[in-house]
Amino acid sequence: MKTVAAIFPSLMEAEHVVSDLKNLGIPSQGIHLVAGNDDSRRGEYIQKAQFEETRTGLAAAAGASIGASVGFFAGLVMLAIPGVGPIIAGGAIATVLTGMGIGAAGGGLIGAFANMGMSHEEAHLYEEAVRRGKVFVAAQVSDDMEPDVIRVMDAHGALDVKDEAETWRATGWTHPYPNDSSITASQPADLIPPETYTHAHPHP
Repeated sequence: MKTVAAIFPSLMEAEHVVSDLKNLGIPSQGIHLVAGNDDSRRGEYIQKAQFEETRTGLAAAAGASIGASVGFFAGLVMLAIPGVGPIIAGGAIATVLTGMGIGAAGGGLIGAFANMGMSHEEAHLYEEAVRRGKVFVAAQVSDDMEPDVIRVMDAHGALDVKDEAETWRATGWTHPYPNDSSITASQPADLIPPETYTHAHPHP
């Protein structure tokens, strides 16, 4: 298994990504979504989840088919992560954060990201991106599906977290993570540790 990850400016792009990933045949438990805690967007996330939940119920009652991403977004949950604040999570990572208590221990988001095969630096960069209001999306897939997942993410405006970090540094941000191994993956059974980790929008 491989993990392909990227960040996106808003939930709108992330919704398109999730829909396309599900159309590729990737189940919800193979997809991770974490939306940042920007106050101006939190209402958007909650409204979206409530709308999709209602739409799912109406469609089911009418026996109608629904879009690939509807059930995924109806299952969004709100959590409070130490050092990050309120977040919206969906898919596999929501199951892990709520079921394993990672939000309160085990490194929070960083511990969950480490389970995906990320280095300490990458895990901290993605956590910082979420803290700054970006939307994180990742998919755990087989080797042969990796190119298709990268294509989907890039088509919807995937941002390279390392490029974003350069922008943060220009405004005085410095690496907040330790150089030791104090943050470790918790290895919950819900997440299968991937063999490798790939940025969806790699450096040239």
